[in-house]
Amino acid sequence: MVGEYVAMDIQKRYWRFLVQIKAWIFYLDVYAESSYKWDRRINIFTAITSSASIAAWTIWSKYNFIWGAIIAVSQIVSAIKQYLPYSKRLEIIRPFIADLQLLFTKADYMWFKVANGELTENEINEELFSLKKRYAELEQKHLKQNSLVENKKFRDMADQKTDEYFTSNYC
Repeated sequence: MVGEYVAMDIQKRYWRFLVQIKAWIFYLDVYAESSYKWDRRINIFTAITSSASIAAWTIWSKYNFIWGAIIAVSQIVSAIKQYLPYSKRLEIIRPFIADLQLLFTKADYMWFKVANGELTENEINEELFSLKKRYAELEQKHLKQNSLVENKKFRDMADQKTDEYFTSNYC
């Protein structure tokens, strides 16, 4: 397909980038929600097992092997929690989403001028370049060497949210 590349209208390119930004916001939002849920589950598990396990041990001494195993798992989870990606992802994703929301708002504001033909192709191209440059800066700022493993389920959910958003707000 590379050899068959056809130049795309600059307005379409701008529109696609606008949609791409919103899709990325939804994707990161779904990713953050999942990470939050896992982080909360881990915290609840360790809190319950650390506080209830000693009391349960004395009450149900005939199941002491089970409670011993639960305590051991809880201690292991507590020890490795700092190496699990969930809370770190939240620290990265939340500010990234906020910055992308601002970028989307700017792009959305300019879309009116782009769609109404108020800007020349060169002006649209300059604006698109500016948005892409800012996006790359934000990606570098927030992700640095960290990468988010692509999750098809999250991408599908984000695509659905994106379709619903643009259908209800632009059609």
